[in-house]
Amino acid sequence: MAFKICVVGCGGIAWRGHGPAYRRYAAEHPVTELAACVDIDREKASAFAEEFGFARTYDQVEEALEKERPDAVCLLVPAPYIAASAAAILEKGYPLLMEKPPGVSKEEALQISAAARRSDGSEIPNRVAFNRRYMPIVVQARSLAEQWMDEGRLHHLAYNIGRVGRTDDEDASVTLIHGIDTLRELAGSDYRDIRLRYRKLPHLGAGVTNVALAGEFWSGATFSLNYYPVAGAVYERAELLGENVTLRLKLPFWTSYDSPGSVELWSGNGRIADDEGAAVAGLEEPYVVNGFYEENASFFNALRAGRKPTGGIVTAIQSVEVAEAVYQRATRYTGALIERVEA
Repeated sequence: MAFKICVVGCGGIAWRGHGPAYRRYAAEHPVTELAACVDIDREKASAFAEEFGFARTYDQVEEALEKERPDAVCLLVPAPYIAASAAAILEKGYPLLMEKPPGVSKEEALQISAAARRSDGSEIPNRVAFNRRYMPIVVQARSLAEQWMDEGRLHHLAYNIGRVGRTDDEDASVTLIHGIDTLRELAGSDYRDIRLRYRKLPHLGAGVTNVALAGEFWSGATFSLNYYPVAGAVYERAELLGENVTLRLKLPFWTSYDSPGSVELWSGNGRIADDEGAAVAGLEEPYVVNGFYEENASFFNALRAGRKPTGGIVTAIQSVEVAEAVYQRATRYTGALIERVEA
């Protein structure tokens, strides 16, 4: 029997990142049915279906789920609609991959988590699509960071985000949350203490603000995270510093001049490795180096094998909580000590 996939939301992120991943996945896994896509704009759903090979279209989620009975649902709607839609789908028992952010507040993230919990205490399979977690260069860096942390050699992590002309008020939930979450992923630890600072730029708009976070993880490593919404270039760069080791990442994504990214390893004041993102990924297509293929394919493969997917809603709650603190312009955040168990 074919593995059936349904997509909810056929907007920009679906077209750029997820659609090409579905098309490739179906081509490489013949017993896969791209069953249906859903969008309130039926013409948009039809165009998406034609481009990426989906069999049917709907404009109502409930109708699609009732008729298709998919094995996996991919929720690709804008941020304000993710929490309610995710909870509704999970409450019906469908395994779910949901775009980020999984709620724009900790309360919404917890609502999703509650919806994913069955009456017997088990969890409906789910994954939050933080694509940076699945970028091949980030996966490679995470492996090195884990080794250094185990050896007590990882001391500090830094992350800088630049955007051009971002004068909206979605700095925390849509953009900055990427840095918040990727630092947690690289550190393999949750935040213990954060000091938050802001520089308002009122001449550019009421909500335009540079944001600076600094603090410590429960692992003991320190960090800094800076967000510049009106910089001169679009970029995301990370640096991991430890005892005689430095790792520098230039993350690839759509409009970044760093794309397709790179990772450099330094020791003894010499560069001992320098890999381009396409070489690490094995392909140069943006949907691959950006992590969209891996986040989808590994989720589907886990479901097919009867394994619990990693990267579930529980792993994302603190990222949402810290982003909410930024949105509320808090100046201090203290995180609870929680055993880091993959969910």
